[in-house]
Amino acid sequence: PLSLLDLAAQSLLSDEDSALRALRELPAGLFPTLSAAAFDGGHVKTVTAMVQAWPFPCLHLGSLRDQSITQDLLEAVLDGLQCIPPATVGLSRSKLKVLDFTHDFVHSNWEECSETSPAPFVITHMLEEPEPDQLTCSSREGPPWDCEPVEIHTDLFLGGLFGFFHLSGFPSYILQRVEKSRGCLRLRCRALVVNRVPFCSLVEILAVLELEAIREVRLHYHSRCCFLSDLIQFFTQVGRMHNLGNLIMSDIPWDFPTNCFSLLSPLGHLQKLHLIFGCLSGQLHKMLSGLQKPLETLVINGCRLTKSDISYLSQSIHATSLKELVLCSNNLSQTVPGPLEVLLGEVSGTLQHLNLRSCRLKEAQLTALLPALCCCSHLHSLVFYDNVISTSGITHMLQHLARLKELRRVQYPVPAEC
Repeated sequence: PLSLLDLAAQSLLSDEDSALRALRELPAGLFPTLSAAAFDGGHVKTVTAMVQAWPFPCLHLGSLRDQSITQDLLEAVLDGLQCIPPATVGLSRSKLKVLDFTHDFVHSNWEECSETSPAPFVITHMLEEPEPDQLTCSSREGPPWDCEPVEIHTDLFLGGLFGFFHLSGFPSYILQRVEKSRGCLRLRCRALVVNRVPFCSLVEILAVLELEAIREVRLHYHSRCCFLSDLIQFFTQVGRMHNLGNLIMSDIPWDFPTNCFSLLSPLGHLQKLHLIFGCLSGQLHKMLSGLQKPLETLVINGCRLTKSDISYLSQSIHATSLKELVLCSNNLSQTVPGPLEVLLGEVSGTLQHLNLRSCRLKEAQLTALLPALCCCSHLHSLVFYDNVISTSGITHMLQHLARLKELRRVQYPVPAEC
């Protein structure tokens, strides 16, 4: 059942003109309840007015994710964010600094904040195709009046289909409004997920974003066609994401120029790197040597690593800092005895998770790794299934691994004789 406060909000909104007048005297504590009712009821004018008079530094629109938001409501929110000359403002000036559309809402940067619901808000479905003048106005121009820009915090999901990409839906509309705001709106994207989008289109989109705000990039390319100039521009932009902590790249073309990796050297906060493509064979040093800070997580899946790649990794600055190492779907049969044992010895002081799935290792090689594995005193999980080993070999390994006090999970292969 609705509370008396909810019923009062609905009653007030039944006469929208009265609701607009009431905003001048409405206590700050009642804004969240009234705004939730305004969104639920589709009261466009009230939504715009409430955004313009919002008494908190942050507005989190979490309740909109699981609703079928209309274009009108989204326009109403962004209309309220547009800078208005103080002389024409009928309401008290808004204290709003951040409009938060992110998945998990945190407001540690603000003393006060309000949200309409704890649920996250992400729109990935199609609304309409972008206007022809999309991405033509520059958001780098100064605001038309003396006012502090409002930041829009969001996660962006961009996807193409069958080699074609048309920016549409929520990302399209947000980008257009930011571009046309003349500096009144700033788009700060925390996580950027890209699936089958041409690099040339990515370069244009990244030009609108505040690159230093991006914390995570997930790039799934899956295309055979790309131009070197677009790759260079894209990786140059990624290199400017100074606060990037997590970078995932998969399905990169086989002829990908690994020299582009040197453009990532400015990434001083990168902690997690996931590489899932085949062009790294014998080239791992080009990817990692430019990074100035040791990684905590390194995932190299199906990259056809060579003996020299494992040797380089064991001697790199990352080896003594890695907490998670995933080398699955690489043929490591030539690295034991030798580089793989050395690598495990180097990571033994910090390693918590190790994945050697589908590495074409045989029983003798897995047994040879035991001394190094038993030195990994902080190891929590070990995965080595889809390799060749007998029942007695598995028993032998588990008996030795039982010495590791922090080991909680082991995934081993089906015995070869089964």
